[in-house]
Amino acid sequence: MNTLTLVREMHQWLRWCTGRSAAAARELTQDELNRPFEMGLGSVYATMLHLYGAERLWIHVLEGTADGKVLATRDELPTLDAVVKAWPAVHAQWDRYLAALTDAELDRIVIRVREGREFRQRAVDALMQVPTHALYHNAQFSAMFRQMGKSLPDSSYINWARERIAAGAP
Repeated sequence: MNTLTLVREMHQWLRWCTGRSAAAARELTQDELNRPFEMGLGSVYATMLHLYGAERLWIHVLEGTADGKVLATRDELPTLDAVVKAWPAVHAQWDRYLAALTDAELDRIVIRVREGREFRQRAVDALMQVPTHALYHNAQFSAMFRQMGKSLPDSSYINWARERIAAGAP
């Protein structure tokens, strides 16, 4: 498998994984969504908001349009439904970017400014940050759900890969 294929597949898995987490989160009560935890961003809702914000921020970094963009805030998207409804526009940006992705683009240096400090990284590193970041937080979701006596659907990469093969995907 070449790097372009790997990156695209990781982002397909990311969409599947966060979609499963969002669907499970939508089954929670408002109290459960906002229940404080000493992990993640402090609650299921806040962690989901953070994941959305990270996807939005990184696509802007990759497109060179991040000028002063920050992660999404509770004021901007005050409910989980608002987060879920905002995601398709970000997914459309990702779809366009990933469809046009080239080997040359993977090595391009992109800049992210965080708290006034400039960070430089290759596009491929930013591209891999997004799904691995989601994996990290999905593990936190799993722990949060378990502490509430609930379970989160298996969102492991291998489960996604097996489902694809079972569905006839290459």
